[in-house]
Amino acid sequence: MIKKIVLLFLLWRVFLFVPIIIAHQFVKYRNGYEYTSLNHFLDKSQGLISHFMLSAWANFDGVYYLLIAAKGYTVNAGFFPLFPLLLHAVSVLFGSLIAFDLIQYLTALILVSLGFLLSLIVLYKLIKLDYKDNVAIFTIVFTLIFPTSFFYAGIYSESFFLLLSIASFYFARTNRWFLASLCGAFLTATRLVGIAIIPALVSEFVKNEKSLLKLKSLFLFISPLGILSYMLFNFLKWGDPFYFIQAQGAFHNERSVDSIVFIPQTIFRYINILTTVSPGIFEWWIALLEISTFSFVSIMFFVAWKKKIRISYILFALICFLIPTSTGTFTGLPRYALVLFPIFIALALVKNKFVKIAYSVIGFSLLMILLALFSKGYYIA
Repeated sequence: MIKKIVLLFLLWRVFLFVPIIIAHQFVKYRNGYEYTSLNHFLDKSQGLISHFMLSAWANFDGVYYLLIAAKGYTVNAGFFPLFPLLLHAVSVLFGSLIAFDLIQYLTALILVSLGFLLSLIVLYKLIKLDYKDNVAIFTIVFTLIFPTSFFYAGIYSESFFLLLSIASFYFARTNRWFLASLCGAFLTATRLVGIAIIPALVSEFVKNEKSLLKLKSLFLFISPLGILSYMLFNFLKWGDPFYFIQAQGAFHNERSVDSIVFIPQTIFRYINILTTVSPGIFEWWIALLEISTFSFVSIMFFVAWKKKIRISYILFALICFLIPTSTGTFTGLPRYALVLFPIFIALALVKNKFVKIAYSVIGFSLLMILLALFSKGYYIA
């Protein structure tokens, strides 16, 4: 079965070059957004990675992960440290200390690809603890054809976030609490929403061990160490342990960083956008993508609950979902939804073939379109 997963991964990875090639032939880079491209930061001596088949994988956030890995933090605290630290360590091992050089770039691409492949393998093993083989395979396929799955191939932290979250649950399910909590600690150092693993592991511990009053429960205190370490770093460097939250406001994405915005307010805002802004504007379509993603994920949470998917999985995914959606915008949600693995399990458990076929056709089509646009400087998520 591992061979089948590897084959699915390779087919997916090779296919992702198709929309990039098509976009290169027919779409110009978005005017005024050249700064989102890796090529904006390169000089002529770095010709190989400036090739359109390579450079697109570092568009938008990828550039900053490469910069942090080579030069450390300046004011970009909104990017959590685990991925750039790992990239820095492996790049140095291969002799690279410079941002955007070939060794660093290829190292980053290989790391995210290996991370995602391992994620799929561990996801298969995790699902097999409860379900038959076909459910596990369908879950993997539905993950691969999600419209923004190309971010797993880009220089982003998504692949490691997925790997660490699934590994944490797998170790918890197999009663290896130290490893589960260690993965949890790394997870909370990967992205802010990684803190969702803390209550999820507590829930899983209580379900498995029937009580928190056991010595092994002390392992659960390891999980917060990742974000606590980053908070200490923020305090020492910027004088504010929560500076990484305020730094989110510098991304100009209309995200509230100092108060919670109720989701109905955000839904009303999106309805207003879709009914007053012209569909001739690209941002109208992104707003439609964001509200559609919100609706799809919400429905799949309901399906996951009805299908009795493990409560700890749903709890984790729900917190990961509620944190960004409670900031007054659904910006980024099409990417954030990638790591909500219970929704793909739920979809695999749906018996209606029409639903699965419709998801596959729509997901596959949007994957091609969105990757083509992303490669040309159009913000997707």
